Amino acid sequence: METKKRSVSKFCFIAVLLMSGTLCAQAQDLQGIWLTKNSISKIEIYKAKDGLYNGKLIWTKDQSEKAKKFHGALILTGLKKKSDLEYQGEAHDPEQDKTYSCTIKVKSAKELDLRGYIGISLIGRTERWTRVSK
Repeated sequence: METKKRSVSKFCFIAVLLMSGTLCAQAQDLQGIWLTKNSISKIEIYKAKDGLYNGKLIWTKDQSEKAKKFHGALILTGLKKKSDLEYQGEAHDPEQDKTYSCTIKVKSAKELDLRGYIGISLIGRTERWTRVSK
């Protein structure tokens, strides 16, 4: 009888752990609006029809006509889920008209690290982005 109670307790404990892990993963979804490093711009990341993720520029601190022409531009394309919290694709710098490979690691529900690079990931730059509250 005592063994049966322990088994039920273990089962309940494991079920709670599994459910909390699922909720945590859902809270750390890539989709949403993200503020880039130094609050320079906002990128909206969304799931495209092909099942991959893209990100478009929706706001910039610089409100000049030159900067405004980039509004709506795709900044992130073809982001494919590599693991629960990691995505790979391409990042485009519209100002310099250059495209880089990128890896995004979702650090928490509120932060992600985007690493842009050419060739190998060791030679690149990482930026921390912050989710914008709805």
